[in-house]
Amino acid sequence: MSKAQIKQKKIYTFFLIDILCMKEINASYGFKNGDLIIAQVFKLLNNLQTNISNLLNSNFSIKIKHLYVDVFSIKINTKLNIQVIHKIKDLILFSIKECKFKIKQSSNISIDLTISSTCTEKKNLRIYAEKALNNAKLNNNDFAFYDSNLFEENDNLIECIEYNIKENLVEAYFQKIVSCISEKTIKYEALMRLKDKNGKILFPGSFIQKSKTYRLYPKLMSILIIKVINIIKEHKLNISINLDYSDLINPNIKTLLLNSLKENDIGKYLTIEILESEKIKEYELINSFIKELKEYEVKIAIDDFGSGFSNYENILNLDIDYIKIDGSLIKKIHIEIYRNLIKSIVQFCKIHNIKVIAEFVSDIKIFRNVKSLEIDYAQGYYFNKAQELKEIIGENSEK
Repeated sequence: MSKAQIKQKKIYTFFLIDILCMKEINASYGFKNGDLIIAQVFKLLNNLQTNISNLLNSNFSIKIKHLYVDVFSIKINTKLNIQVIHKIKDLILFSIKECKFKIKQSSNISIDLTISSTCTEKKNLRIYAEKALNNAKLNNNDFAFYDSNLFEENDNLIECIEYNIKENLVEAYFQKIVSCISEKTIKYEALMRLKDKNGKILFPGSFIQKSKTYRLYPKLMSILIIKVINIIKEHKLNISINLDYSDLINPNIKTLLLNSLKENDIGKYLTIEILESEKIKEYELINSFIKELKEYEVKIAIDDFGSGFSNYENILNLDIDYIKIDGSLIKKIHIEIYRNLIKSIVQFCKIHNIKVIAEFVSDIKIFRNVKSLEIDYAQGYYFNKAQELKEIIGENSEK
């Protein structure tokens, strides 16, 4: 493709809005009421057009359509940055969730929805937005963004994942976890990164779900674990690794971890962060594994606490050392209701001698609020974005 052709390629921003549980609404209230709700949603979205235009600060074309059944689309004829995309998403979510929808011969009802978005050329808008929508639903999220830039040079993502496995290219990038008192780095979270054949870095949002679908994720995780263990051995860094429920019950990953701990005196440097703790069903099985890990002085954390279905029972059922408060709460720490919720989590953890880490600390204002609630540790862009090993080794050698 010539430079002239690249310049001419038009990029759009596209949203899909999907009403949740539409089948249940039709079953409970009848199809006529279902159609009535769909009509009201369509009208509400059209009424939001002025508000969306105000967020854009320019007179871009905005087209709103009822695509099919319970799904609507918004197409904007320009590429928006991710901050504006999130503002539009929040506007739609708030407006629809706060609205009471009229139905015949019954009281008004509320509805919920899932939203997806992408920025790309016209021919791929629906394809990428549908991928994002499916990803959001699989993970019980209300929003997902599909970054087409990560795939335009990667037509075959599965081939790319297999290439990373074959060539042992899976890498750990590291984000600091900082003491709120001393503001010194106490450990690093290892975050998985892949590379395409041109050396371009791929972020987890682009490959994690696909690798799980094709049963390649355990191989990626095994490579990451081996590399992190070797880094700990060589540099004596305190590092945490994220494992979800499927990792914890995977016998190969369990064996890999325990054998590595037996062969190397590195357990005291390692923390295992349990993702999606609400999905845990067999607490005895998980606690048995945790007990084995703790024989080697490994620390245990629950990640993203406060999101989804997280609750105090998860903490009481697992022998843990840390909880990480989800970023969706920390970002709203200045709002009283969220501040009080975070405060209750911190107080609970202090009673049970559990250390607390605040995620998504992106600026000094949030950090000051975190410190004021006596949260132990903080992590986020205020301190650093995920860095390569050579960057954090350089920092540590200067101390």
